[in-house]
Amino acid sequence: MFILSRVVGEGCKIALMLMSFFVATTDAVAHGERAQQAGLRMRAVQWFDTKIEPVNVKINEEIRITGKFVPSKFWPEHMKSPADAAFLNVGVPGPTFIRLDSRVNGVPMIRSTSFELGKTYSYEMRLKARKTGRYHVHTVLSVEGTGPVIGPGAWVEVGGNEGNFENTVKTLTGDNIDLESYGMRNIVVWSTIWFGMGLAWFIYWLLKCPIIVPRFKMVAKLGDKADEMITNGDKKAAAIFLGITLFLIGFGYFWAQEKYPITTPLQTGKVHVPHRHDPGEDKVDVEVIDARYRIPGRSFELTLRVKNKTDQRVQLGNFTIANVRFINSKVLKVKPVDSHDLVASEGLRVEDGMIDANATKEIKVFAEDALWETYRLTSLIYDPDSRFAGMLFFFGDNGDRFHTEVGGPMLPVFM
Repeated sequence: MFILSRVVGEGCKIALMLMSFFVATTDAVAHGERAQQAGLRMRAVQWFDTKIEPVNVKINEEIRITGKFVPSKFWPEHMKSPADAAFLNVGVPGPTFIRLDSRVNGVPMIRSTSFELGKTYSYEMRLKARKTGRYHVHTVLSVEGTGPVIGPGAWVEVGGNEGNFENTVKTLTGDNIDLESYGMRNIVVWSTIWFGMGLAWFIYWLLKCPIIVPRFKMVAKLGDKADEMITNGDKKAAAIFLGITLFLIGFGYFWAQEKYPITTPLQTGKVHVPHRHDPGEDKVDVEVIDARYRIPGRSFELTLRVKNKTDQRVQLGNFTIANVRFINSKVLKVKPVDSHDLVASEGLRVEDGMIDANATKEIKVFAEDALWETYRLTSLIYDPDSRFAGMLFFFGDNGDRFHTEVGGPMLPVFM
């Protein structure tokens, strides 16, 4: 009895520990992007300058999401890229917002498009609050054949009265309709009709003879003569049901044509987004000479050859990788907005990092912070293709910012 009680007691302790673990890690519900492979997050899309504001709204009020992204030129070869087909999206937990507008380089994103790898694109989305609560809102780039690539996110608090929500639009024919209830009566009526048809067909066979297992045994017993179980009455009933079905289809078609004479088909073609040259592009060239991750110190070390093509001195101030920003505090002062903001305010260290105008220089860069472990980026060392990619942001004497993407193989250091 003592051994049994000891085992039960230990089991309860383990259960309580597991329960407390899941309760304590409530932020996991917000950051589902951690589940994606580190290599995918690093080498898919480079998001930066993302702003989600305001973060406190009421029902019917809007939030605006703006920023820039670069489809990585180091995109994994085994995955379909956004150069084929992609769609700018937003990740929210259910129908908590409605999207009023979304644009990339000023082009409306009502359909799919394609993006050139290695080029910078500016985007903007407007959302309208629909449900009260606290939600984590993400930018998402959905890529055909690959799936969603999740970008940065922020917590948004929605208050107010849901009963006051309005979702009305004016159609091309001048009608004002409420999208929350439009067509609901037709949906209920036709769903009821077809459900009734299916139920009647089921009841007919249910009353006629035993079904499922007993009938299966009868079919197996009769073998080739199983068709004899279908009587002339069954065939007449089937013909009646078929006739009613065809009548309902035809009636529904002509009724819809009469009630809605003006219709437009769903648009499936792709839109073209012209590339606009970003002022910060192609001003600084960077070559990765060596990249190592020192596991004991959570330190990512880069040896870079930097060619400054501007007319001012520049120095590295920000290294962004997989939505995590490592900041050089000697150049920038950036503080996390909240506990979920992926910012290492003093996580970037640069040795002799000032590069003169029109000069080329080798520098050493260290990105050091616990975020490497927290956001599972170190799992890259276990991938069959341990390659990284990230964005470097250089800042000039005049305050100008220049960005470039770097990438390549990364070697782990275990001691």
